[in-house]
Amino acid sequence: MNFWAYMLHCRGGYFYVGHTDDLERRIAQHQMGDIAGFTADHLPVEHVWSQDFGTREEAKEAEKRIKGWSRTKKLALIRGDWERISSLAKSKNSPSTSSGKSGVGERPVFENESIPTKPDYPELVEGLSFSLHPHPDTPCRAIDCFSVSMVFDGPDCLELTFCLQGKIDRIRLPANGSGSRCDDLWQYTCFEMFSRNFRYSAYEELNFSPSTDWAAYDFDSYRTGMRPTPCVLAPEIAVIITPAELRMTAKASLAEGAGPWDVGFSAVIEETDGTKSYWALAHPPGKPDFHAPTCFAAVLPAPEQP
Repeated sequence: MNFWAYMLHCRGGYFYVGHTDDLERRIAQHQMGDIAGFTADHLPVEHVWSQDFGTREEAKEAEKRIKGWSRTKKLALIRGDWERISSLAKSKNSPSTSSGKSGVGERPVFENESIPTKPDYPELVEGLSFSLHPHPDTPCRAIDCFSVSMVFDGPDCLELTFCLQGKIDRIRLPANGSGSRCDDLWQYTCFEMFSRNFRYSAYEELNFSPSTDWAAYDFDSYRTGMRPTPCVLAPEIAVIITPAELRMTAKASLAEGAGPWDVGFSAVIEETDGTKSYWALAHPPGKPDFHAPTCFAAVLPAPEQP
């Protein structure tokens, strides 16, 4: 009989960690809201990681250890980024983990991880600067570091800064545009923000191209009811490029509502040989999908009113 440790991504950008002896049934119970408590209060939830173990004690021990991990470390586990997990463990003067992968039926090695003593509580993304990571199936040779930072520029407007560091000459950039609204920008190098009021399933997608063209779309729910967002002011987009860095700033509006907002930052990066990589705060299992709830991994509070 197998036992499982598992992790769910919940509404509001929270993570929930548990263990079970029937993974499929337990996940279905969480998704239906049949298990009273945190996950029932933060629907929808999505299964983002799980691992099988030979005994219940091993599954419970893995659950306990993962609960004590930082959000950054949990995101690395979801991505299967054991190099990142190892570096985070070393940074806290704890022994590094062994190599392994995330996903159903794949066994990471926890033996060298010290058991954390601090209990885990669901947590928001902290700070206003975030790291983006490539989808495991689409690595990128051109980029060494990709971050996005933001500041409020009024009650419902953000100033975003996307910063890529690496071999910028290997990135294929679209031709200069006219700062106009355009469709299909995501087929080329493009930066994106998804936002939704945490109370609702409707959300907004914003596309910012290094060409300075842009797009905005509303959705009723996951990939449903797509339509151009009406009456949107053209974002102010500025791009600075050096051989080692591409920095793009854009002022953008948040989805309607009083906040807080669930937010996803993402990007499509096309290299000069036509290879594309897909970057996000976190990725769901399977192929890249920026619309998936997992990608709404940042939670931004409403700005303080004057």
